[in-house]
Amino acid sequence: MLVNLPDDLLLDIIQYTDVRDLLNLRKTCRALHTFGGNDYVWHRIVAELPVPIDLPWHTHPTSLHGEELQRLAVKAIRLDENWRHPQTRVRGLRSLIDDKSGQYVDQMQFLPGGKWLWTAQRILKRDSWCTRMSLWSVEDANNTCRVWSTEISGIYRSCTVVTSRDGETATLVVGVCEHRDVIEVHTISLREAAKIRCGIYPGYPTTLPAKPKQLQIRPHPRAPHLRPIIHEIATHGDLLIVTIFALDTGGGAGSLQVLLMNPETGIAKWVEPSLVQAFPFLWVRVWGEFLFLLGEVGEDFAVHVYRVPQPFPPSPRRTPSPCVGTTPEDPNHDEYSYISLGPRLARFTGRTPMAVPGHHIAQVSPPSSTSGLSAIMFYHSVEPHCAQLLRFAFNVTTDTVSLSGRSSKDFPIGNESSAQLAQVGAMGIRAVWLEHDWETQLNRVMKLAYDPATDVAKVGMLLPPDPELPFTPNMCHSLAFDEITGRLCLGMYDGNVYMLDFV
Repeated sequence: MLVNLPDDLLLDIIQYTDVRDLLNLRKTCRALHTFGGNDYVWHRIVAELPVPIDLPWHTHPTSLHGEELQRLAVKAIRLDENWRHPQTRVRGLRSLIDDKSGQYVDQMQFLPGGKWLWTAQRILKRDSWCTRMSLWSVEDANNTCRVWSTEISGIYRSCTVVTSRDGETATLVVGVCEHRDVIEVHTISLREAAKIRCGIYPGYPTTLPAKPKQLQIRPHPRAPHLRPIIHEIATHGDLLIVTIFALDTGGGAGSLQVLLMNPETGIAKWVEPSLVQAFPFLWVRVWGEFLFLLGEVGEDFAVHVYRVPQPFPPSPRRTPSPCVGTTPEDPNHDEYSYISLGPRLARFTGRTPMAVPGHHIAQVSPPSSTSGLSAIMFYHSVEPHCAQLLRFAFNVTTDTVSLSGRSSKDFPIGNESSAQLAQVGAMGIRAVWLEHDWETQLNRVMKLAYDPATDVAKVGMLLPPDPELPFTPNMCHSLAFDEITGRLCLGMYDGNVYMLDFV
């Protein structure tokens, strides 16, 4: 009888069981029900679980009780089974925005964990453009609400949202264009935001938020005639790392350069152009004290690792002026001193043998707390059309960065179609994209389910062109996807936003 065995032998037996076996074991008798709910048992089970679980922000599994881990593990397994099923079922549908004015959402992004959603809408008012930025609480799918909103003069370019380790505040760094590109920094109290509800057309909040800092982007010293255009923004403590189309490469096209900025003082320094010259297109990610430059170099997808520089001397904290943009030296001066990133600490590559420059679509996973990234690339200039998933896992310590895992998987896509709005998670186990059929002119939402253990990638249709839902994929203009929760938000051309859950 199992109940007569010592606990240490029971633990050894349980390590060969999966979650379903353990749940069935708990149903047999009171003694095994109690033992199967032991915290230590579930800590071991979750550590070996092949799918990620939806943990609270910056929470380690060992800090949770066994019953809570059981609930999260069961939810993760049900999501995985539904996602891998040929006909994935929508388990929950919520209309987040029902905006009859047609002011559609241009871009959306989940904060890590899928509990908060950020949206951006471009709005034309009296012959001038402005951007409405909103933060939504979506933790409770039946009680979603807009908790913060502001309007910024100009057209939205790019944005990043960073949550503090305690989950109390979020920093919204947004690039906008009003005659010239600028960066605005907003600090949001998530605790206070959770107490506030705004309508679809939010007015002024009861307590006005602190006035944001606005940072001006100056032209690159090698192209003072070319207006910089913000591509992407990353953050590291008090340092902003901005990729910008700033150098003329002919025909009016610009190459991406990296600008480092201090949001407190507005001081900015350009990174030495030769360090990014090899990248036709560039993404930047930060883990720990290390800066990762990502992009295709020749036929490889390359990851270059540097230590995050400290280009600005520490200065006493002060209240900055609303608009700052000073620099320590004239960026148009012939002897402008660029910032060097120092020696390259590591270089990792993933082969992309099918790469044809200018004829494929690449998308990199958004910033996350996971020390890893994924890239998905769609090749439409080869026959048959295909796509590739690249996954990198890093071991990041205070002193070094090493590669703990790397994989590449090719999979077929439709020959008479093209991919749009692709989103892939940092772990590379789930991805979604909008697929447009050239012949029928219809869209459908596609999904990818990748199993690292078996190296099997399953591609299927998540939403058909004519789903039994209050919308069709042809209406879709933007989307946001959270890999861990499987939550999907779709923004429509008519101004509506729908949130879909699959567990």
